[in-house]
Amino acid sequence: MRALIKLLLLLLLLALLLLAGLTYLATSTAPLVTQQVTLSHEDIAHARSILRRYDPRRHQAGTTQTVQIAPEDINLAANYLLQKVIDGKIRMTLAEHLLRINATLRFDRLPLRPFINIDGAIASEGGQPRITRLQIGRLHVPDVVANAATRWLVDELARRTGRRADTGFIEDLQLTPEGLQLRYRWDWTLIEHARETLLGSVERDALRFYHDALVRVEAEGLDRRGSIVTLLQAMFRIAEQRSQTGDPVAENTALLTVLGTWAGRQDLRKLVPGRIPRPHVFVMMLQRRVDFAQHFLASAALAARGDTTLSDAVGLFKEISDTDGGSGFSFTDIAADRAGTRFGALVTGSDDAARRAQQRIAAGIAEQQIMPAVHDLPEHMHGDEFRRRFSRVGSPEYQAMMREIEHRIDACDFYQD
Repeated sequence: MRALIKLLLLLLLLALLLLAGLTYLATSTAPLVTQQVTLSHEDIAHARSILRRYDPRRHQAGTTQTVQIAPEDINLAANYLLQKVIDGKIRMTLAEHLLRINATLRFDRLPLRPFINIDGAIASEGGQPRITRLQIGRLHVPDVVANAATRWLVDELARRTGRRADTGFIEDLQLTPEGLQLRYRWDWTLIEHARETLLGSVERDALRFYHDALVRVEAEGLDRRGSIVTLLQAMFRIAEQRSQTGDPVAENTALLTVLGTWAGRQDLRKLVPGRIPRPHVFVMMLQRRVDFAQHFLASAALAARGDTTLSDAVGLFKEISDTDGGSGFSFTDIAADRAGTRFGALVTGSDDAARRAQQRIAAGIAEQQIMPAVHDLPEHMHGDEFRRRFSRVGSPEYQAMMREIEHRIDACDFYQD
């Protein structure tokens, strides 16, 4: 019996050493992709138009579609999507029959080696993609392993959707220096099952938990038209209790993802599928305004998921869109976006920061601790007025106003730790 225990302990030790070694080889101290990737509001608008144009969900299932996209648009759309998921940068280069991919993902929770660098290549052979290179940090993945893993994923999705694996989702792929051309047969069930396969069961459970907690908090008498600090106190109190046996960063991220999706009046079934009770339509307020609360929580959710750059750009894009239509450009909304971004980044910055935030918010906070007074800032400026007062986005007058917003947020008590 003792020999068996010793053997198990030895195997566990070897497994831990192997995991530590693989982690060391896969991570780096410096990024592979170093160019600054800052998406302007024009970039956001263009990327969204590209993705909307080629969104397969807009087409009937079973039909064949063709995508033609230029190299610069590939990089723009890829960086937009990547920043929606994680803090990262990507660079793609097209050659004859070859797509080179360099990407850097940043994980601040790995302070000594925070970068995961990916160097890969996909070739077009007979109209079908094949991975010809995959290196993660200093860890080289053999082509046969990378392609076998891809094949397994395709087979697994086919099995779950009842499709034959040999029917082929991709019908033809052509790669040239001038662009990418892809012809594929669309099956909407692939996306749903891919989401279920790639979204970890732990995160799915956490999203469901906080969705149900929100419904329960409302049923227990939360003032639907009250301040979001009341809601945050109730929800973070729950997160504090759940984090006693869980990951506080993951808990705060899931919590804010649910609140941000709800505040943005997006379909919560995308996060938590099924026919279950849903929260009421979002009408809570920050500084007695529903729009401030929406901006704050949506930006906090993006930042909690590592999307601070995207959070800033999306908020600015919305305001630019409103300049010549809608409600007009409002620095007050920008301030709510920036405060929400700061909030989301802070409460998910590290395990210690997440736990401290849970304790502070659960004990009760005031609005002015997370959002400065901004009612004196310019708002509802349509095109002519905005150009008269601030000329353009990025002008000295515009930058001065942005510095004032940051100064006010810096002065908020919650962000001074």
